[in-house]
Amino acid sequence: MHLQPVRVLVAPYALLVENRLSRGTPIMANIMIAPLYWHADLNATFALARKLQNKGHHVHYVCIPETEERIRSQGFDFIPVFSSVFPPGTLATQYANEATGKYLGVAGINARVKGMCELCRDGEVARATAHLKPDLFLISNHMLWEAIDAWKTGVPVIMFGSLISSTPDSRVPPIYSNTIPSSSVSSRLKVIWEWQKMKLRQKAIGRVSGLSKISTYIRELASSAGYPAKHIDFNALPWPRLSLFPELVFFPECFDFRRATPIEGTFYVEPSIDIERNDKVFPWDKLDGRPLVFCSLGSLITFKFLALSRRLFQMFLDVMRQRPDLQAVVAIGHYLRPEEFNCPENVILVDVAPQVSLLKRAKVMVGHAGSGCIRESIFYGVPMLLLPCTFDGPGNAARAIYHGMAIAADFRKVSSQELKSFLEKLLDVPSYSKAAKRMSREFVDLENQAPSIAIIEKALAGKLNFYQSAQETVPSDSR
Repeated sequence: MHLQPVRVLVAPYALLVENRLSRGTPIMANIMIAPLYWHADLNATFALARKLQNKGHHVHYVCIPETEERIRSQGFDFIPVFSSVFPPGTLATQYANEATGKYLGVAGINARVKGMCELCRDGEVARATAHLKPDLFLISNHMLWEAIDAWKTGVPVIMFGSLISSTPDSRVPPIYSNTIPSSSVSSRLKVIWEWQKMKLRQKAIGRVSGLSKISTYIRELASSAGYPAKHIDFNALPWPRLSLFPELVFFPECFDFRRATPIEGTFYVEPSIDIERNDKVFPWDKLDGRPLVFCSLGSLITFKFLALSRRLFQMFLDVMRQRPDLQAVVAIGHYLRPEEFNCPENVILVDVAPQVSLLKRAKVMVGHAGSGCIRESIFYGVPMLLLPCTFDGPGNAARAIYHGMAIAADFRKVSSQELKSFLEKLLDVPSYSKAAKRMSREFVDLENQAPSIAIIEKALAGKLNFYQSAQETVPSDSR
């Protein structure tokens, strides 16, 4: 079957952009970026935002009030939305509660999604941004209700994801799976069964827990906006996918397993690593030149799994005590205290660390296999000791192991001796570092090419073909 190109925009503005492109005249568009409030999602957008600004575009962030300080600290403009659902202090209270075992729960999640869907039905995003006259919305695939609201304005919408896209496929297992697939028939059968189990589990859990209400809220919002229900893929992970919109994936395709069927409209682009990111001040004078190991479990694990995080960190400190020839930096988060640990002299404990800057110096990364941990470690060619805990961690770890740049251990069961053995293997066996550096070159090349920019500007000009690869959108002189 011959697939016709899908045009994202055919409004007069697109003709203006196309004329400017043909004449080599710089485009100056008003672009709204709407990420999820998690650091992994926010951080993945900062490099893209700087590139857009350097191309002459005006960038404005659209997010909940509690992200304002983080966004403005990077030098970007900010517009609050969903203030009635997320009044200031909401996330801080939630995280403090979860650190003591009081979780938000299904009712809390449902209430938030319902509240945001109701606000979007009333035009929350469109109303908040109307004075800026947006030319394009870039919206996280975690915030699909915002995309439906923005779509109502007639302005083009592009989705983006900081996680690997995960939809049913006969070759590639769900992102939650630690399975490393092969080309064998048995592997395909196993992968198909994993997807079937996932669907059955989601259906059962959704019905029993009440999480299935989220799908109802999304369907009701889509219906009220006139968004076609056939363009909502409820089998995608971790959230339903709006297949009417193109989607940028901030994970180079070289890292992913090869799918049997490509996802239409999905563009694997650069890793979007912001080397200029403004992070917390760090005592650089304490680094003394010994080989550096960086350990971090990200911004969520340390309070959602507080006791397990405490156990893991202390085991790592015990390992480091046995290796005085090394030095380590450990980011313990905001809900553990340095005085809780028996810390050797060769370890620096901090609450939050400047991860990008430290990875430039690190020999090994010890982390939870979250998307930021993986992308930034590969970018700097750092082999990884991964302790996947939940969400996309198992799938990310499986891919890193497949490419020969990582070793994985069980976050809940790993022993101090195993940690020591795995760490020393990563330090002593050259193949891990070589594999990481080999893929680093591909990541850096893509970061420099910035295929996302070409895709966005084609969308602005109404010339984006859903069936191109990201590489095909990059001008030949940029490759």
